[in-house]
Amino acid sequence: MNLQLLDFDCSEDAEGVVCWDALAQPAPQHKTALLQEVAQVLRWAHGFDHEGPGPLENGANWDFDLQVTLLGHDGKPQVATPRFVPSTGQLSLLPEPVNTQSLSLSLSLSGTPGFVQAFRTQFEQA
Repeated sequence: MNLQLLDFDCSEDAEGVVCWDALAQPAPQHKTALLQEVAQVLRWAHGFDHEGPGPLENGANWDFDLQVTLLGHDGKPQVATPRFVPSTGQLSLLPEPVNTQSLSLSLSLSGTPGFVQAFRTQFEQA
């Protein structure tokens, strides 16, 4: 499955832990599609490992960090708190962006070798 809006850069440490980092700042008309794509990735990750995310050094298979900043017409950034609900697969932001607001998004995913291979296969990532 190809991702259309998330473009990940990949790095790997000596223990085989891989981290994918994606930055995106879509035009306002594409922000809903971007958030849906992020939710798709998180739904897949939760489906891969029902234990959910957590620190890899504590035995988790994967973890993530999602940061979102809303950008208003006045140029002032406003941090939005993302909330992903695994049971519904829904991603929401508080506050919710208005139609004309653009956003800046950062998503980092890290995982153990098993998670890494499954992610690469699912999302065709190098």
